[in-house]
Amino acid sequence: MTYFSHLFLFLCVALVSFSCTPDEKSVEGLWLMSHVNVGDQEMTPVAKWTQINADGTYESGNGWLKSSEGTWRYSTSDQTFRPEETNGLVDPFGPFEVSFPSGEICDEMIWSRDEDGMTVKVTLKRIDELPKAPADEIQGLWDLAEVQENDEVVTKQYDPEDRQYIFIRWDRIYVERTAGGQRQTGYWHMNGHSPEVIFLSHDAETDPQSWRVQTEDAHTLQLTGISDSNRDRIMTFSRINSFPE
Repeated sequence: MTYFSHLFLFLCVALVSFSCTPDEKSVEGLWLMSHVNVGDQEMTPVAKWTQINADGTYESGNGWLKSSEGTWRYSTSDQTFRPEETNGLVDPFGPFEVSFPSGEICDEMIWSRDEDGMTVKVTLKRIDELPKAPADEIQGLWDLAEVQENDEVVTKQYDPEDRQYIFIRWDRIYVERTAGGQRQTGYWHMNGHSPEVIFLSHDAETDPQSWRVQTEDAHTLQLTGISDSNRDRIMTFSRINSFPE
């Protein structure tokens, strides 16, 4: 047999070996829900994942937060996947029809079913580790670096003595030192479908404030005001690892 004959045989075997065969094994693993479409609307949650285990259990969550768990069944005869929650609400809509795009090596999966007369389509991509959500990325201690209002940098007027910082804690409490040196605390909550955070002060006299979140890297946090009280304000913070004097 010639070299080219060996190469052709190898490629044929490899293609068969790595082709995607819909079965229980093909749905197992860690998956990111990259797109969720309900009817003609895109309703993709932020960093939503599911871990489908070989022992018939699964767990799901957003970012580093686990929010559900249960058991699952896969039917080879009609290629359907049915998750059954054991720590939450009963799913009334039945199993998902499962498909794998042609030519993929089981690294993309599509679930679809009807819910209240609308077609729901979930596109999942296989991943190796839990995704980070904005709620994970903003946690930490942040020092105010720059303030813009109406496209003008006003940092020196806003925080002339470089006092302001905010500590966004894992337990959903924030601690802030204002430019005037006052200490403020409250709760923070991240929107599950968009990178928006709301700060709810423990002080009843302070109105809630919502911000659009952007983290360019692990060391920079940008908050863009979207409430009436902070609109047209952009605050940029730098991550620090100890509290300022």
